[in-house]
Amino acid sequence: TYKLAIGYSINEFDTDLSINSRDGTIDKEIDLEDTLGFDQNVKLAWARGDWRLADNHRISLAYTQINRSSDLTSQKDITVDGNKILAGANLSSSVKTHVFDIEYIYSFYKRPNIELGVTAGIYWMNSLADVAGSGNVIIEGETEEQYINEFSSSQRLVAPLPLIGLTGDYAINDRWILRGSARYFAITINDIDGYLLNINLAAEYLFNKHFGAGVSASLFDVRVDHRGIVTYNSLNYRYNGALGFIVIKY
Repeated sequence: TYKLAIGYSINEFDTDLSINSRDGTIDKEIDLEDTLGFDQNVKLAWARGDWRLADNHRISLAYTQINRSSDLTSQKDITVDGNKILAGANLSSSVKTHVFDIEYIYSFYKRPNIELGVTAGIYWMNSLADVAGSGNVIIEGETEEQYINEFSSSQRLVAPLPLIGLTGDYAINDRWILRGSARYFAITINDIDGYLLNINLAAEYLFNKHFGAGVSASLFDVRVDHRGIVTYNSLNYRYNGALGFIVIKY
């Protein structure tokens, strides 16, 4: 059995990052919404494919692209690349993230109207953050500020985060299905620390055996830290939102 779901969601974000920090314990992370003027409410497109290999075995692949940007005159000092960009600078910022969510599901309990399973998978995140602009800057190692007409810095984080979790489906009748899942993992791999928490609740209505639609509510909390020899980069985003989707089965 194959299943394709395509959806559109409205989410409320809270995001912090550090770009090439010299000391993650001293340099403060940058709050994208409060400091760089990013919109807190973000609209996202989403796609997921499921394949039931056997009666108790499934594989799923989901993809989400998160693109956010802002332009503003800063109201606070921020530290990027070890340099302090003073309040009043003209800043142009963007964060682009691609997420591939690969999951295996084993159903340990299966009845005509109930299916319970355990999951294991990889949440693969590829994120690029850029900050550019002009303004007064205190260069690392100096004490006097100077005006810089054009500065820029970027950070790329690529992190495959393993996940384990539980999932459950309950068919109220032939048309209505309730679904729920919870996944979590925290891990350190070489110089990368990461954790992820995801909770999802959904209701699905089938118009016929091949086509349906549904709504869901989800919570994501993701953090990735990359500790290099000299620099420290991090990305932490939390969001919750509502998703509407269509389902095609065959």
